[in-house]
Amino acid sequence: MKELETRMGGPAPLAQPLHQALFGAVFPLSAEQLLLLARENEAPSVVLSLLSNLPRRRYDSLEAVQQAVESLAGAGEEATEAPLAPMSSR
Repeated sequence: MKELETRMGGPAPLAQPLHQALFGAVFPLSAEQLLLLARENEAPSVVLSLLSNLPRRRYDSLEAVQQAVESLAGAGEEATEAPLAPMSSR
C-alpha cells in the first residue's frame, strides 16, 4: 500500500482514479468486466493491478468495487508490515 500511496498521493485519492477507470460502467459487472473497462479507459497500471486482484464475483456498484479494492489494498499492507513470527522448533 505504501507504493500505491506514493504513486496516488495517499489512500483517499484512490477513489478518483478508480472512478475514472470505471467511467461508463453499468452495474452489475464481474471482476473481469471491470478490468476490461478500466483497460479501455486507459487506467493507470496501479489501478489495473488492484482490479486484477479483486475476488472473482459480481459487483453491484462502484462503491462495492471501491470497498473491495480498499480492503484488498489494506490486506496487502498488513501482510507487508506484519512482523514475522518466530518458527517453532520440533
